[in-house]
Amino acid sequence: METQIQKCRELLDSFLSRWPLCVVEKMTLNDYVGINDRNTFCQWIETKTRDLGSIKGWSSIKFGIYKRRDKTRRLKNFANDDQYSWMRHYGDTRGKAFREIRKQLISTIHLADNGKFELIDQLNLPNLFKWKVAFLYSNERLIPIFKKEILFKIANHYGLRTDRNTTISHIQRLLISKKTSKDNVFNYASSLFNRFGGKPRDESKGKKTTRALNKRKRHNRVPASKKSTATQVRTFSGSYRAAQRHNLLQEALKKKLETNFGAQSVILEEDYVDIKLSLPNELVLYEIKSSSYAGDCVTEALGQILLYRSHIQDKRPIRVIVAGQYPPNDDEREYIDYIKSVLDLPFDYETIDLEQNAV
Repeated sequence: METQIQKCRELLDSFLSRWPLCVVEKMTLNDYVGINDRNTFCQWIETKTRDLGSIKGWSSIKFGIYKRRDKTRRLKNFANDDQYSWMRHYGDTRGKAFREIRKQLISTIHLADNGKFELIDQLNLPNLFKWKVAFLYSNERLIPIFKKEILFKIANHYGLRTDRNTTISHIQRLLISKKTSKDNVFNYASSLFNRFGGKPRDESKGKKTTRALNKRKRHNRVPASKKSTATQVRTFSGSYRAAQRHNLLQEALKKKLETNFGAQSVILEEDYVDIKLSLPNELVLYEIKSSSYAGDCVTEALGQILLYRSHIQDKRPIRVIVAGQYPPNDDEREYIDYIKSVLDLPFDYETIDLEQNAV
């Protein structure tokens, strides 16, 4: 299972190493989409990262613009030139269309990275493509299921009545709230897809139907069981991204504590502790984690917390806080309460609001 997790994360890191935001910002139309070129952005999204969630099932117009194999076959209801077809609302030339699509992609990446999923609904990109991109840049916060009919089935199962006005972000928030602390987004998505993503077997059609269903499941699979709550060995790209987010969180928390208690009370990176808050009657140790789920942050921090605590000689009462970007859901609150009940020291989890603490 852990090997599967690692492979999945290495694939995600490979994608982000090839397509960081700075590269997307300078991406050309030839970089974006082409014919028989597996290294384009769109090929990475649809084919090379299929094990991170499938968006197969619609024509290439889901990318907003694509290069036609048959140059004479112009699409009805879309804009066309001698090579490309695109959605009319992006512009009257391929250049204008691509620049608008790239602009929308950059916005998707920014919003996904900052957890502003509701604003992604408002962006003018096809949903299937847009939400796959959003997942890849969300630091594993979103759930990698992208087909609307499947998401609606899952939402209905959890008691959400859906209609044509139901947004993907609303369903994603629901799925996020239902993920348990023992699950990783990948095995969680896999279990949901296996339950709601396939069609019932037609017994009257016998083994041929079974083989067809199994083949379809393989081609439309969401990654098999994966779990992210243990500390992971990542590729350079992943480690670098995690360090960047950690630094943002640390700086935001530092500013908040300095505002509330004074700069003289806030100590960074002493005794390997991310932040110490030194108060007259208390010493607070902050361990910051960059994972997108509170349960993962707590699990990854526990060993370090106990190690640091054992080496600190201080007569004041010591309190330990794990800090992360997102608040816990109900299951994670139960997990945190359990940890607090068994640890022989005051312990809690705190959310760092990056936007609120931004300069």
